[in-house]
Amino acid sequence: MSYLALYRKWRPLVFEDVVEQEHVVKTLKNSVVTDHIAHAYLFCGTRGTGKTTMAKIFSRAINCTNPNGGDPCNQCEICKGILSNSILDVIEIDAASNNSVDNVREIRDEVIYSPSQTRFKVYIIDEVHMLSTGAFNALLKTLEEPPAHVVFILATTEPHKLPATILSRCQRFDFRRIPIDSIIGRLEKIANASGVIINPEAARLIAKLSDGALRDAISILDQCISQGDSEITYEHVLQVVGIVNDTFIAQFIDAIKDRNITGVLNLIEELVMVGKDITKFLSDLVFYYRNLLICKITDKPQEVIDVMKDVLDIMKNQSAYFSKEEIMLTIRELSSLESALKWSTHPRILFELSMIKICDSNYNKGQDNIIERLLLIEDKLQNGDFEVKHTGSNGKEKEVKGPGIETPQKKSSHAAIKVSADIDKININSLKPLDCWESIIDDFKNMGRMVLYANLLDTKAVEIDNKMVGIILGEAKGFGKTLLSKAENTELIENAIKDKIGKDVHVKYFDENTLIDKKSTEKNKDDEMVKKAQELADMLNIPLNIIDE
Repeated sequence: MSYLALYRKWRPLVFEDVVEQEHVVKTLKNSVVTDHIAHAYLFCGTRGTGKTTMAKIFSRAINCTNPNGGDPCNQCEICKGILSNSILDVIEIDAASNNSVDNVREIRDEVIYSPSQTRFKVYIIDEVHMLSTGAFNALLKTLEEPPAHVVFILATTEPHKLPATILSRCQRFDFRRIPIDSIIGRLEKIANASGVIINPEAARLIAKLSDGALRDAISILDQCISQGDSEITYEHVLQVVGIVNDTFIAQFIDAIKDRNITGVLNLIEELVMVGKDITKFLSDLVFYYRNLLICKITDKPQEVIDVMKDVLDIMKNQSAYFSKEEIMLTIRELSSLESALKWSTHPRILFELSMIKICDSNYNKGQDNIIERLLLIEDKLQNGDFEVKHTGSNGKEKEVKGPGIETPQKKSSHAAIKVSADIDKININSLKPLDCWESIIDDFKNMGRMVLYANLLDTKAVEIDNKMVGIILGEAKGFGKTLLSKAENTELIENAIKDKIGKDVHVKYFDENTLIDKKSTEKNKDDEMVKKAQELADMLNIPLNIIDE
């Protein structure tokens, strides 16, 4: 007999064996006992939570000649025939590959015939959200008023894609993600029955990696058993799934903490040479930084972070070396890199560039400087000694003045900000063109992003400053500007530019002959202090006048 995968071998045969779906089990068993069988059911939930398994058990239970408290006996001829697929009255359909109108019309033509051996003819339609609009319309009338001998069981991971007309005709059951402890218990049971010892740390790691999907967890266990070892350890699981352990990530964080660029690059080299996936490691790194943030801001991180105690102690110690703002900034940087790596042909280079940037001692200097300046402004406002002089982008001086905050007996306070406003404007077309722009447009065409490609044709891109790229649209591109300005399209364009030039940029759309401030970047930085001063003044209820000179 050919080998049977563990997740198939250990698929539950009765309701009681289904893990952590008691709310569904109770209702379905009761409907079998009381003979209240609906004509259509909808099973929703993430992968590996038991939707198809439950559908198969239910299809046997309603047809079983000797049910046991709502469970199928699995011993009668009907149950055995359904289990062996020799009875054709229970039909499983994969909607991903049978999603046309013609496929549904076949079902509609067949349902009028009575079942040959069973009481009910059961149609189990998996991934039903993949049906086309026409197929849904063809199914609708049959689903609404099927013959008394027909039961439909629809299963989907994306119920929001189903038409409301379909949803309203089904009894809906939402399957929950399976908790880690329940998955661990099932893994230990399967391992023991397979003659293999699984360490608690290994079982917990598999459960965490499965993300609430028991089938995924059993598949990982199956792969670990296939290595032939009598004991499955934490390291075995790491080797099978291709991820690194917490010790390696901790070393990586230590190198970043010490601004040791050489050490970080050596660890990346080690990562690549042992065949680990950079994208997967990056995802683990983001999650590790998330844990550092929790250690930083909570007194009891163990209630939120599910790791071993020694790893948690390391995280607590490491979090002390970073500010909350620095951790959050790094998470944003790494998350942005994750989306960029999907389109890059050189993920290692992009990863190394980002790590060098994060290790750079000046990485947070600009952010920290702004924070320090805001704290200074707040202190001046509260102490009544507010006078800051600052040179603007046009060479003129900006002053932030105020007599300070008066005592509670006084009625008001006043502060004034003088801002120089000698703006030198130039035409957007006179700025330096972005050399790789035509190549970026062609890349969108090659990726099949035809909407972006069509709307970016005949446009130009210019470098406004080190962090901003302007896209110049023609006079007839009004609708195109609206479409391109959507967040998802702007993100795709920014990632494509970053992939070419190797740095983060922001995109802004302009019409032809637009005039912009020649020193917009410097001016924005200068004005940021004024803006924050206004926010602080509002918060402290201090009248603030901004005077343009």
